[in-house]
Amino acid sequence: MRVLLVAAMALMAPAVGPAQEHLGKTLAQWQADLDSAEQIDRLLAIRSIGEMAIGQQAGATGAVLESLGHEDGSVRFWAAVATIHLPELDADAQALLNKALGDPVPEVRIQAARALIGTAAEPEALGILAELLSHRNRGVRLQAAHAADAIKDKAAPLVKELQAATNDEFDYVQRVARHALWTLKQRPCPYRQCE
Repeated sequence: MRVLLVAAMALMAPAVGPAQEHLGKTLAQWQADLDSAEQIDRLLAIRSIGEMAIGQQAGATGAVLESLGHEDGSVRFWAAVATIHLPELDADAQALLNKALGDPVPEVRIQAARALIGTAAEPEALGILAELLSHRNRGVRLQAAHAADAIKDKAAPLVKELQAATNDEFDYVQRVARHALWTLKQRPCPYRQCE
């Protein structure tokens, strides 16, 4: 009976091989889509590759890290976002993310900085977030505030910049900065009424 049960379970198990698919495509097919002329195809590809890396599919983490050097800034952005969720960043990954701290696209720098929190490059990463909390573009300031809020107590060196952000012209930046400061126990509550 036991042999029959094991045989039945083996027949019901899905076949898993080197060409596992995600959303109907293999890793190699998604990587090929990174070269598409259509940005939407490139974005779907990097998001899918990122999900494969987070799921620890063989080869996907390397593909994400390689994408940190892609010519399309939005591909680099989503590659950096994926690295935040990887179970571990080896020395090579950290080196590529360190390089991304100098990316011309500020949103890429923010996500690379967030990924580097907890590594030897944390001071440089916090410096990037501090700088971008006062960027001229409100969307960049908002992403920097969200990143600071997401890293919780690791954002303690950013208290001065976060306090300045509570007076930002963009109300949403103010709200996220207040929440980050509340998380850091620098405010009695995350709401404007607590001032």
